Amino acid sequence: MDTYQQNKLTMLQAVGLYLAEGGASLAAIKRIGAGAKVLTDVVNRIGEAARHQGTPTTGTTRSREEVKAEAAAKAEVLRQLIVALSPDATLLASVKTPVGTHLHDKDADLLRYLTTIADGVGTLAAKDLAESGYDETVLTTLQADIKLLTDTQGATRQIQIGTAGATESLVDLFAEADLVFEKQLDPLVRAQKLAQEQAVKGYDKARRIIRTAGRRRPRFGGTVAPGAVALALDRAAAGLTDPILTNRSGRGRVLRYYTAATATAPPAPGQGVLVKNRTEVHLDTYAKLGPDPDAPYLLVVLEGADGEGHWGVK
Repeated sequence: MDTYQQNKLTMLQAVGLYLAEGGASLAAIKRIGAGAKVLTDVVNRIGEAARHQGTPTTGTTRSREEVKAEAAAKAEVLRQLIVALSPDATLLASVKTPVGTHLHDKDADLLRYLTTIADGVGTLAAKDLAESGYDETVLTTLQADIKLLTDTQGATRQIQIGTAGATESLVDLFAEADLVFEKQLDPLVRAQKLAQEQAVKGYDKARRIIRTAGRRRPRFGGTVAPGAVALALDRAAAGLTDPILTNRSGRGRVLRYYTAATATAPPAPGQGVLVKNRTEVHLDTYAKLGPDPDAPYLLVVLEGADGEGHWGVK
């Protein structure tokens, strides 16, 4: 379990304790009480999974994460074309969310979404594609990425079972906890704001994730080639409000991190933050990374150097 997960688990435990003690008046409401019991069950399962967690996966999983990020960037370009050109309402409904929000889905779900986009491009009129600056290599390389991810899926599962030995993924369990908050606790508790204002304030306080001073390990990482744009993360999906930008590249290689409205946009002249090799930059907000504070994507490019750049965000 990394530092972020430990901090999140502390928050889950704090909410459970609050609803059992100081916020007992909230838990007395039937559906809130039921949600609190579900949350306690998830917390117990997280603890069990953490106890069985062994050596983190390496090798195949790391390369798969890099392929996923590259495939997501390509698929987002194609999704934008579908949104702009397709008259098919069913297809549009099936690709309505940015690809970056699916990066941390289960492999099967991510592959299904990538395939839906790749197949959807085939339904678009060739004339419309030509007039929209469509590059066929984006689709062919995406299809190659999908095949690679599909072919290595079983191998990664074996590695994960062999090294971790946990029956449930911590990532899935934390996602389950998020769903308990989203669908049960948060809306029902906040609906009591007028009737139990102080109790709701106490809940909100317990609900905050407090970051510890412990060293954060990179949660996202990969490589970027000269002249290419790498998608570091989708801000909404990642949930990082104060990112630490790292550069694990060789000597003389400088990375530029920046934000943009699309997952493949190049930086404007002078935009973003430069991170020298073997250093990291800790930001309190994303404000220094671009003119639009709400730009959804964090991107990275390698500044004027040969070879690959190795980026990381934590």
